[in-house]
Amino acid sequence: MTYNDLINIDDFEKRETFNPERWDVAFYCKDCEEIVQTERKNPNWYIFICKKCSWTNVAVWTLAWLKENYRIKW
Repeated sequence: MTYNDLINIDDFEKRETFNPERWDVAFYCKDCEEIVQTERKNPNWYIFICKKCSWTNVAVWTLAWLKENYRIKW
């Protein structure tokens, strides 16, 4: 990740390098070890349940960050 990836605001004149696709939110199940679909039992809490294994060991972040952090082959 570079400085241009982190700073994309008008004050720093980085609007031309902004990549909207890097903001796609995804859910990574640490038990299934893959990107999964989730559900939320209570909309007031940020507890996500994996639809594949029904556990709550789910990381929520951008797809780009999850792929880099968990070394997901895509």
